[in-house]
Amino acid sequence: MPTTSAQQPAARRRWPLRRRAAETAAPTREDAIARGLAAPDLLAVSPHQDDEVLTLGAGILEAVAAGKDVAVLLVSRGDASIVRTKRLPKQLGFVPSPHHFSAMRDREFDGAVRAMGATPIIAPYEERLPDGGATPEAVAALVRAHIAPGTPAITVSAYDEHPDHKACGNGVRSLVAEGYLPSAAYFISPERLDLVPEGVTLTKVGEGTPVTEEHQRPYREQDLARNWWGIGRLSVPESFDFQLRHPEGYRHD
Repeated sequence: MPTTSAQQPAARRRWPLRRRAAETAAPTREDAIARGLAAPDLLAVSPHQDDEVLTLGAGILEAVAAGKDVAVLLVSRGDASIVRTKRLPKQLGFVPSPHHFSAMRDREFDGAVRAMGATPIIAPYEERLPDGGATPEAVAALVRAHIAPGTPAITVSAYDEHPDHKACGNGVRSLVAEGYLPSAAYFISPERLDLVPEGVTLTKVGEGTPVTEEHQRPYREQDLARNWWGIGRLSVPESFDFQLRHPEGYRHD
């Protein structure tokens, strides 16, 4: 039956609606991989340079030992540490810029991730989140920008008191809730177990794959002639030393 002039506006309105629905459909894992997104067996979301060792290290090492391809996504820029303006200048003879300092922290992160047998994913400085300024929504967006859907994940528990740690825990949880990630586990350092509420079941991880000083070395090494600044241990020496006495990790669902 021919379309009347009275019917034509309604007929025209339906096509743009259908087109927008198709454009906003969730990408498949295959489509995301074709666009260059990483698709590891396990994703570790690290709030800062050092959390991949101090909190997630036991989980990363356990997965690598099981033969899994593990990628570690760095969330923050890492340029707000007091080490940049208060401690390093006395040794360097200058105050490094935020970009320079961030790049040196990235170098430590890259070395530690590779020492654990995983693959680092370090987005450009401008794409990452400011220290102390992460939100669950921004963390989720960063994951979507770099990781294909359907990838299981681990990250730092939202029970941790640091706001960036909370944002990572809640951001990953939101991605699981919407189905972008199939599952996730949330880790907390043995140093911070008192932050976990009663009734939350914790599982000990890494008894057979402990974090060692070798895995920490990129954060401990200070050789200014070779551009190793040892920023990680300068920032939180007690945490790096504590981990060697308690090299296991704890996770919850």
